[in-house]
Amino acid sequence: MKRVLLSFIGNNDCYLSEGKEGAIVSILRNRKFDALYILFNKESYLEHAYEIRDWCKRFLPSLEVNFEPAVSVDPIDYNLVYPAMYNAVSHIKTKEDPKTTQFTVSVTSGTPTMHSCWVLLKQGGVLDAELIQSSRELGISEISFSLNDFPQLDTVQHMKVEMTRMSRENVSLKRMVEYGFEDFIGNCDFMQSVKDKINTIARYDMPVHISGESGTGKEVVARSIHRLSIRKNRMFIPVNCGSISENLFESEFFGHKKGSFTGAIADHPGFFCDADGGTLFLDEVADLPPTMQVKLLRVLDNGEITPVGGKTKKVNVRLLTASNKNLQQLVFDGKFREDLFYRIVSYEIALPPLRTRGTDILLLAGYFVRQFNLKHQKSIGICPPAEKTLLNLPWKGNVRELRNTIEIACIHCKNSEIRPEDIECKSTGIEPDIIINIPDDGIDLDNQILPLYYKAALNKAKGNAAQAARLLKLAPHTFRARLKALGIQ
Repeated sequence: MKRVLLSFIGNNDCYLSEGKEGAIVSILRNRKFDALYILFNKESYLEHAYEIRDWCKRFLPSLEVNFEPAVSVDPIDYNLVYPAMYNAVSHIKTKEDPKTTQFTVSVTSGTPTMHSCWVLLKQGGVLDAELIQSSRELGISEISFSLNDFPQLDTVQHMKVEMTRMSRENVSLKRMVEYGFEDFIGNCDFMQSVKDKINTIARYDMPVHISGESGTGKEVVARSIHRLSIRKNRMFIPVNCGSISENLFESEFFGHKKGSFTGAIADHPGFFCDADGGTLFLDEVADLPPTMQVKLLRVLDNGEITPVGGKTKKVNVRLLTASNKNLQQLVFDGKFREDLFYRIVSYEIALPPLRTRGTDILLLAGYFVRQFNLKHQKSIGICPPAEKTLLNLPWKGNVRELRNTIEIACIHCKNSEIRPEDIECKSTGIEPDIIINIPDDGIDLDNQILPLYYKAALNKAKGNAAQAARLLKLAPHTFRARLKALGIQ
């Protein structure tokens, strides 16, 4: 019999990188399994699920690790959680034959609602499994249902479950996203336009490119598109292209088979297989080297991947990309493939810098303060002078910098109120704004300033007027006409 462990990933499983082992790892250390299915309720848990999978690769290389979405908009609403778990378990049973599989469920991780739903799934006959719980004091123990007065449950009907889930979730979603999207904050005109674009494109299964400065929330937009798409119940896999080395590209993206190269001690599915049926989000796609661009283009053209040491297979993935660089300019400069550009930029959503979003800064600041209060059991607020300070800062690091600044201000503030002196805005590694002084008698821009840039461009281009024109984003004939009018040789 194949031994399979099912478990939600909970908050106590999210500190493995800090050396703290949660319930899942504790169980794996004490019991032997052939496969693990990590269920998750929010995509934000995937980062920590990958940490568990990496731990398993190191200490339990023969263990198969799979991720299974059981997404509901409210993790403590029985009306939504149970149907989501029912569907997840049903999908797992299509991959693991119940006749040859011994299922074990850990009820330790997740919300109390999820714990109860595991019991309902077992007692209702949906999943024949051993239920276990783990604690530091008692270790691992089985949950027994041998009591004579434990209630018997009727067999669950799949169609009724699905229809009930849809009607209840529609009501809950409508309540949660009246103004846009979960975790998506902003009411300025530009952000309303962004939300409209997301609503328009999410339902169409086509590539979307998200552009904007670092820290503007490109991944938030990508997750919103996924949540509103037909793929919302499948995986959302975020990948930072800048962190993937060229020699590991094929293995990380397309997977590899055990023994295909030195160190390949177990099968590895790869990002495309992980996202099969769902969404693959490539952040900082401009950082892909040319050789990787060619391999990515080939997959996008035919929908097929070939794992290292394996056979070619089809994948069904929606691709979302993002970059803080101008891809069109990179194509012009020969640093990004033109054919790949047209393949991934079918539809573009541009995000504005935070400094241009007006009072959205205060909406975001208030949201980050509430998060801090909830996490640390505080009741901190922001005084009006501090709000004025927040509105007047440049925020070159955008939303990411604002979040960090607010967290530090919450730590430093006294009397449960953030004041201007608590706000330390830092733009590390970013050059300060250029200070331009205009003389009282004014300047002649056309004859005093622009010629300096024309000459500098010619010097950089070693006298090549066409190349100098490109540096100044001018058409060559326009540039030559201006040089002639100014008498510049």
